[in-house]
Amino acid sequence: MFSGYGSRHCLPGYLSKSGTKCAPERVYPQDRAFAATISSLVNIKLNPNPRIEQQPITDGRHCLIIDDFLLNPEDVLAYAQAHTAEFEMPERAYPGLVLPLAEESVRALHHFWRSRLSRIFSFARSDINDDWQLSLTTLQPKDFTWIQRLCHSDPRTEDGRENFAALVYLFHNPELGGTAFYRWRDEKFWPSMVARQLHDPNAGLSIVQTRYPMFLDPPCYMTESNEVAELLTMVPAKFNRMVCYPGDIPHSAYITDPSLLTDDCSTGRLTLNCFASVWPKPR
Repeated sequence: MFSGYGSRHCLPGYLSKSGTKCAPERVYPQDRAFAATISSLVNIKLNPNPRIEQQPITDGRHCLIIDDFLLNPEDVLAYAQAHTAEFEMPERAYPGLVLPLAEESVRALHHFWRSRLSRIFSFARSDINDDWQLSLTTLQPKDFTWIQRLCHSDPRTEDGRENFAALVYLFHNPELGGTAFYRWRDEKFWPSMVARQLHDPNAGLSIVQTRYPMFLDPPCYMTESNEVAELLTMVPAKFNRMVCYPGDIPHSAYITDPSLLTDDCSTGRLTLNCFASVWPKPR
């Protein structure tokens, strides 16, 4: 399986377009102190009775759509606005800015993974490694590396573990884009191509341009089916909607109008993101 950038658009040890080495894919426990120092706490509260729906993706697999997920989404949005100066472009190819959240701010979210999502997706309640951040998509396609034009799947952090991802839309304009899921047309081709980016983010461009003429066209965010992957389904954006899904299913933000992207948290494509590594329950 092609291991992409999760919502972070890069792999550990790889180079960003600026030529700097990518940071680790996840924020590990020793980095939580860093998250705490760059931002004070935000009191995130969850709706005790959210509406949970399952949307099929492929081959018996599904994503969860949870509307009215937070009790206080406007407080989280206000927090992001108050801490805009602390958002940073990570040293990985995520197309925008991120703000890690301290562990104390996401205790309710961690409990939700243990108590609710572990039952729905059938993974162990213990040893869940979940990291949360606020993310603001800002990058224009003209600044993409070639890999940012693709959907992606999230790499496993350890053999035997499984990855899940979740995001909460914290913007009111649905035209900023939801989340799409795909199927690779040639799954075996991409791991070696990603590996070429170890020293140069544009390495392999001539190869993909020869194999896939779409890479000769002007860059854009991936939305519909193309030569590389087939669009399976798309979840529209809605304020305070959570989408949760297996991270190994290729996915991408469904952005059709990047001119709407901005670094203003009050009007931009702001999301609350989670990356979780879990142990599956024995089958």
